[in-house]
Amino acid sequence: MTQEEAVKLRQEMRELRQRIAQAQRGVEIRDRRLESSEEEKLKLKERCTAVEQENESLKDEIKKLSEQLSAMQEHKDKLAGFLFKTNQRKQKELSSTDTQGNPRKKRGGQSGHTGHGKSLAARIDQECSVFLTHCPECKNAVSRTSSTYTRIVEDLPQIKSVVTKYTVERHWCQTCQKEVCASPPGTIPRYRLGVGVMALILTLKYRLRTPLKQIVEFLKNVCGIKLSEGGIQRIFHYLQKHFKTPYNNILSKIRASSVKHADETSWRVEGQNAWAWAFATQEAVLYTIEETRGKGIPNRVLGDNPIGILVHDDYGGYQKIPMLHQSCWAHLIRVCREAASRPAASQEILTLNEEVKALYRELACAVSEPFEQRLREKQHASFRARIVSIVHCVYSSRDAQKIQTRIRHQKDNLLTALLHPNVPLTNNHAERQIRPLVVTRKISGGSQSLRGARTHAVLMSLIQTISLKGQNFSTELKQLLTAPEQWGETQKTV
Repeated sequence: MTQEEAVKLRQEMRELRQRIAQAQRGVEIRDRRLESSEEEKLKLKERCTAVEQENESLKDEIKKLSEQLSAMQEHKDKLAGFLFKTNQRKQKELSSTDTQGNPRKKRGGQSGHTGHGKSLAARIDQECSVFLTHCPECKNAVSRTSSTYTRIVEDLPQIKSVVTKYTVERHWCQTCQKEVCASPPGTIPRYRLGVGVMALILTLKYRLRTPLKQIVEFLKNVCGIKLSEGGIQRIFHYLQKHFKTPYNNILSKIRASSVKHADETSWRVEGQNAWAWAFATQEAVLYTIEETRGKGIPNRVLGDNPIGILVHDDYGGYQKIPMLHQSCWAHLIRVCREAASRPAASQEILTLNEEVKALYRELACAVSEPFEQRLREKQHASFRARIVSIVHCVYSSRDAQKIQTRIRHQKDNLLTALLHPNVPLTNNHAERQIRPLVVTRKISGGSQSLRGARTHAVLMSLIQTISLKGQNFSTELKQLLTAPEQWGETQKTV
């Protein structure tokens, strides 16, 4: 081997050693990178595991929050209207079609309906002739003619109070050994206002729901009678005691009725929460305002041994009363519809909603038929089987489970109307009778004292009972206000 070849081999060896060294350094760098990537991979796995756990916990929290939101929404819907109601109509109510695509009825009277215009007066109290002496346009004189037309006008004379001075004789009864006096007709003992004024004030306040300030203004400007708001309120407190017997008679009628309705709504007494209760039949209504919504109120009103059937909503305070119950289908259908109309409604609640509506339609048809005991018992068994199937059905969605729970709690109370005649399926009658209290609450905000609340309940009971009977307010109120007939005479002196 020559020297040149040796030098060349040494150079090649050096290059090989350098390449080997570079390759070893590359391998070391790769190994280090692999180790770091493995560490990063382990860290990423740990981080993914932590993220997954956090995701699961967030899902559970979201589920709980959704349930709380749904419960709060239901609670909000339940309390809606206790104090205030929105004036905004729902968008679906503004649309020209309903949910099935059918055209909605226009507001007001439908085509072909019977008119309700003002008819001509049945009697003519006076006749007058009207003619011109001068033209109203050019002011020139005009002559009389035989061409006429008839115009009938119904008006009121100017209201003017009549002040009567009674000279009441004192008498000594030998039997009773005491002084006795006659009570002037059309008056209330110890009051300088007659029953006509009393009846007017009661009608304005408890029928027309006029505030006391406006009643004072009306009496002063229209009738010429000066009264203060406090004076009117004292009159109401006195009448509350005066009407104690008629109020107790209403209570007795409700207890003796075979079918009675009950409902309650919020009230305010001295700025504190209270409850107004309504117990009604087809001919009488009894109101009472209490500080509680407890079951003791209906127990006390309906008596120790209540009879008949009580129609009510699904409030639990009525359930333990020892009598037959009919739960309101309108409340159940409304809750089903609200649950089914939510954006996140499940398919189960949609199906259950349709099933409940179909069940009510068939039940309403069955109740509207003439009552036959055997047929009704067969229908009761069939409807009960369908309700039991809903109760025992396994639902996975929470919204359907809530409706199922409501049906389970009511169950047989939903079908009482099938087995007894003249029992409605809804509590609409009580809802209508408690509405005057709701309107009054929106106007006045409630009562300023417990005494005022008791007075309002008694007087409203009498006014609404007169309304249910279809009697004339003025005549009936005057009869209630007038003192009992006495053995005596009244003579007019000039």
